[in-house]
Amino acid sequence: MKIFKTGCPRDCLGCCSLIAYVDDEGKLFKVEGDGEHPWTQGFTCIKARSYPEIVYNEKRLKKPFIKKNGDFKEASWDYALDVICEKIQKVIKDYGNLSILHESSGGSEALTKNIDRGFFNALGGVTVTSGSLCWGAGIAAQNYDFGGLLDNDLTEIENAATIVLWGRNILSTQPNAYYFVKKAVEKGSKLAVINPFNTGLEKMASLVIRPKPGTDAALALGAASYIVEKGIWDFDYVDKFCHGFEEFKEILKDYSLQKVENICGVSKEQIVKLANLYAENKPVTTLLGFGLQRYRGGGNTIRAIDALAALTGNIGKSGAGVSYGSDIFWDKFSHILFEKEVKYKRYFNKTALARDILNADNPPVKLAVINRANVVANTPNTALIKKALNSIDTVVVIELFMTDTAKEADIVLPCTTFFEEENVKFNSWSPYIYYCPKIVEPLYDVRSDEEIFLELAKRLGLKPFEGLTKDNLLEWAVKPLQSIGVSLKDLKEKGFIRNPLAPKIAWKDGKFRTPSGKYEFYSLKAEKDGLSPTPVYISPYAENKDYPYHLISMHSRFRIHTQFQHAETIEKLNPYPKVFIHPEEASKKGICEGEKVEIFNEKGRIFARAFFEENMRRDILMVESGWESQSGGNVNLIIEENITQMGNSAALYDAKADIRKIVAGDGN
Repeated sequence: MKIFKTGCPRDCLGCCSLIAYVDDEGKLFKVEGDGEHPWTQGFTCIKARSYPEIVYNEKRLKKPFIKKNGDFKEASWDYALDVICEKIQKVIKDYGNLSILHESSGGSEALTKNIDRGFFNALGGVTVTSGSLCWGAGIAAQNYDFGGLLDNDLTEIENAATIVLWGRNILSTQPNAYYFVKKAVEKGSKLAVINPFNTGLEKMASLVIRPKPGTDAALALGAASYIVEKGIWDFDYVDKFCHGFEEFKEILKDYSLQKVENICGVSKEQIVKLANLYAENKPVTTLLGFGLQRYRGGGNTIRAIDALAALTGNIGKSGAGVSYGSDIFWDKFSHILFEKEVKYKRYFNKTALARDILNADNPPVKLAVINRANVVANTPNTALIKKALNSIDTVVVIELFMTDTAKEADIVLPCTTFFEEENVKFNSWSPYIYYCPKIVEPLYDVRSDEEIFLELAKRLGLKPFEGLTKDNLLEWAVKPLQSIGVSLKDLKEKGFIRNPLAPKIAWKDGKFRTPSGKYEFYSLKAEKDGLSPTPVYISPYAENKDYPYHLISMHSRFRIHTQFQHAETIEKLNPYPKVFIHPEEASKKGICEGEKVEIFNEKGRIFARAFFEENMRRDILMVESGWESQSGGNVNLIIEENITQMGNSAALYDAKADIRKIVAGDGN
């Protein structure tokens, strides 16, 4: 038996260090959490533990496929790559570079995966996407407030007197944080849970608030207004480290307890309790969820919560901070992207990708390459994205499985899992850098994304790629780490290394990257961008919709978007789409628990099984995201391409729907 230390490459807050076990025949048979890692603590989620089932899954793509007369036929790698190169050359000759679309996302965060973007830049530039399906509104917000993104180290949770899980469901999306939250509560810390849905931690909490979806900005501003009215803000911190407080005070006059109670659907008493926790039970650690900013005014929601923390001096101190993400690794490896080679670039909106493809005429999109993304399943308005892809002459998809997006492709190339390749991993929620060794030999006739793009570059004679091979690519890619005293040799020896420039306590020195150098309640940059310079409450798009329930598509603990759905363990634990509804609402609709139901609105309908949850707001339907079309429960079928006011992000939770029993003879 051989034992390997590696890092999980998923787009996940956990960023776990993993231990992989390989038997004497070279087969991966177990994955578990690394007990030597300060965050992982020997634990990892059910998804990571199911990795062997993904690696050896019979449904994995095993050979390249090319669609002929509507059916996929096996093809050799040489033939498939030759066809792609011919298509690229012809499309550029006939229509120009911008007729090529490249879409890539966070399906794998390993470092050298970014060579995909480098390939298309080396080609001279193409049409790419801008914006975010995930967290763009919050990024924009914290850039206005702090001038960038920094997180406290996860271990700092233990030093908090109060922990506020504001929209973050750690048991589903960051289970390694639970260890630190539990430890802090056992030592006497108070826990506040702010979420319209049950998180599973309510019994540990001193305060539970269930605001109306999309109104969290009003809640934060109401608490701040009360603090200012009572004169219990942190005078010293605001005076020394904050800009625009007087303007912010004026805004707060519009957020009385009564008004906020009416907006949020929570009691004045709860708003006061929240305010007092921030002002009097310090230090306060706030962990922000991403659902908070998936509404029209979502960026202002993050700004309002940031402001509440700054107002009470809960920034830059041990146990105090607002954690959303970190930019410590951003732009560190720009050399991989070959951006100096770009002559042409056109941007389509990631959220409204289908619309932009269909409306493009100067030039039209003639060829698309999609990797590390399942756009059909994960983009709003699923039916329209299928139509858009079908309007493109040639769609190339690189994938592990025959996903919804792969099914719409003309050429499908099978790729490796991260256990079958060597890489380095880091992300925006952890200060750790991980070495990921090649653990098993590639199965079937598959290749890594890097090998595919290196070979395409070689065939097309792209000069920036000269001298790069699969054997030296990683060494070349990690060179910027030398500037922070980290080498590939170090990583191989230790398995993981903490970025020495990553602070344990974000903004501890009180020096922010804003124009004023201070935390900005009032942002001239936001004003210049046509936004309110101070945080304000902006009502959701869906507020005036006729449907009775707010539709929230939570992340499941059993998958990351559509990933892991083919693991046998996951299929057994989570075999079908679910919708959670308050039992009293279900009773009104004549719905029995476990019964198959229809969730519908003006966009269409999806199907799921109803499950009851007493600890949730009565005016919401909570469905699990990440289901592909064949399940009947892909929520993006009934979500519009709404975009946040700030940050060019998807307002995925800004929707409404209704629910009903399926009538006999419906056929679903």
